[in-house]
Amino acid sequence: MTPLSGTQLALILTSTALLAATPAGAQQVRVRATTTARYVELLPLRLDSTGDFVAGERQGAAPVTQDFELSAWGLGLPGLRAYGLVRLRGALGSELVWPRYDDTFDALHAFVELDRPRWRARAGRQQRVSGLGFYAFDGASGLWRPRANIRVEAFVGRGLARGFLEPLSSDAIRSLEPTRPEQGTLLFGAGAWTSPARGWTVGATWQREILSDWSGLVSERAALDAQGLLGRRFSFAASMDGDLAAGAVGRARLAVAWRRSAALVEVEAFRYRPVFDLTTIWGVFSPEGHHGYGARAEVPVGRGIVATGSLSYRLYRPVTETTPFLVGVGDNSAVLSLGGRWSGRTLSLDARYRLLTGYGGAQSGGDVQLGWAQPEAQWTAGLRAVAFQEEQQFRVADGTVFGLGGRFAIRVSDLLSTRAELAQYWHHPSEGDLTLDWSQLRALIAVELAFGASADRVRGYR
Repeated sequence: MTPLSGTQLALILTSTALLAATPAGAQQVRVRATTTARYVELLPLRLDSTGDFVAGERQGAAPVTQDFELSAWGLGLPGLRAYGLVRLRGALGSELVWPRYDDTFDALHAFVELDRPRWRARAGRQQRVSGLGFYAFDGASGLWRPRANIRVEAFVGRGLARGFLEPLSSDAIRSLEPTRPEQGTLLFGAGAWTSPARGWTVGATWQREILSDWSGLVSERAALDAQGLLGRRFSFAASMDGDLAAGAVGRARLAVAWRRSAALVEVEAFRYRPVFDLTTIWGVFSPEGHHGYGARAEVPVGRGIVATGSLSYRLYRPVTETTPFLVGVGDNSAVLSLGGRWSGRTLSLDARYRLLTGYGGAQSGGDVQLGWAQPEAQWTAGLRAVAFQEEQQFRVADGTVFGLGGRFAIRVSDLLSTRAELAQYWHHPSEGDLTLDWSQLRALIAVELAFGASADRVRGYR
């Protein structure tokens, strides 16, 4: 089990002291526990004596996740709250080691905050979501609201690896990239958001990450996004992020939409360039950037029926470097999607077809989903049928995969809810082909238990 960091330990001690110093009658606590068990049965790949991949013996993996979420307020000061979300991982005697399930403990959030009408201060483990993506850190952040339509934020703390919630200097990260510096990182930055007019919003964020001994730069990035109304029927959305350390634009997108009643037409232009920290080796592999265009539409064609369609085209940067990963790869890709949905009082039907061509592979497939919902009984159910095939570099060997699955969810009470899913996939190879068998079984069951005071502050934390 991963030991608690100094920040987490300080949070626990601070929360305990606050709870002990506050009259019991004023405290409000909400706890949510979610247990999720999965089962996947498949044929793993292994290398034979000639160095080729072959299918091994059929095996099953049964990973289990346990989430505990706690929110406590009424701690003696108006707006004072403690919040934590931790995750435990394990397996029910499975033969396969599921990704990340040897990491038995993660603290996703663990902070104390003081929230007042014009400002908010927060300390502990936090995760920020912005135009730069998801970033986690152990530290402090402050939010100022000078007016109802303006927010300004600043933050600073120890940086954590994206998706792993581990310091970049940890043994787990360095075992994957031994060339990384031994030091950890410091993350700091600022952001602002405003709504200058009705229907308009503009946001910007900047952040810089350096080695903890201040000896070098890890990354420096900024992002800008805006959206607004252009008259009664038109709207636009624009976003861009830049790698300031490399002096290059990463992602950029501009979209214009037209709406009339339930109809929607949107066109967009976009570009993408992969961005990597300066301390990682992955940048030397010259990952491919691209730009492109797209359009999508939703058109009502009958009572409760909506037809949908989209088309996008990507142009990839010509390959100028020789690497073993970019052999025989094309320079463009097209994605076509067609579908429709029908919604009734208790039944719904959704059908889609998707075709991807070019840039290293092709894929075509479709799925049909039938759903039932009984709002009065607080349950939902559904059936799903799927079929797809792939070829070239991105392939499920050769042939077609067919799948059939179902789902069911019910809210037993305000305190208890559960859901279950089951799907079976069958791989049918092309006639005469000797290919790897992709057939597999997947199942999931989740139980959520909540108790304590009102959950408003839990679901609405920001």
